Amino acid sequence: MTDYLDATLDMARSAGALAQKMRQHPADMDSTIKGPMDVVTAADIAVENLLRQRITAIDPNAAILGEEGGLDTHKPCTWIVDPIDGTVNFYRGSSDWAVSIARYNGSALELGVIHAPDLGVTAWAESGKGCYINNVPVRLDNEPTAAPLVALGTSPRSSLSDYLDRITRLHANGIEHRRNGAATIGFLAVLSGWVDAFHEPLLNIWDVAAGLILLEEAGGVVWHDKPLNDFLQAPSDVLVHNACVPEVDSLLKKDA
Repeated sequence: MTDYLDATLDMARSAGALAQKMRQHPADMDSTIKGPMDVVTAADIAVENLLRQRITAIDPNAAILGEEGGLDTHKPCTWIVDPIDGTVNFYRGSSDWAVSIARYNGSALELGVIHAPDLGVTAWAESGKGCYINNVPVRLDNEPTAAPLVALGTSPRSSLSDYLDRITRLHANGIEHRRNGAATIGFLAVLSGWVDAFHEPLLNIWDVAAGLILLEEAGGVVWHDKPLNDFLQAPSDVLVHNACVPEVDSLLKKDA
């Protein structure tokens, strides 16, 4: 897997650099509104094309599932990519966006990389080999905190009332919340200790595949309400945390 990891880190950094370069020329950043809070730019397309070319070169017998291009074929192994997670943030000049790449072997995620160029953060993990951020090993210590924080996500796939209800439940239990507008940044926030948990309903697999293995390898708690094979086909609720605030399970899981 090390050869895949090196190649994935290289392509993630190249993808991030391409996105940053394209953003420097707003006139060339054609954008299309796919729906509320959902924008696709020329950079999204260009970055995904770059990732598909790089993946095909290193793993030609695998399928590729991307946010913009969908699933190209059905094969046992699938690379799952989000060229720019947090496109609205990226488009508006915020630093809260990232490139996300993961490899799924048909039964489990075995490799994940999240690269947030504007933040200067690159996180990666391989199954059984731990999680790293900028070459530093990450192991969540699960120490209780006096000021718990939870990052929340929302999208048009879930209702505003659901989002407000989650905020109300957390605040009633003395837990503050934050919103980044990108699932990848929510995962990085948990790994970095900026927050204790991240939750969003009805996420697409490309938003979270890399983050799931990162949190698992860092010793975090990972939950999604669909098995991975089903998650590849349809959105799933996702909750990850560092076990410092165990009550988030009952407060945020819809089946708890």
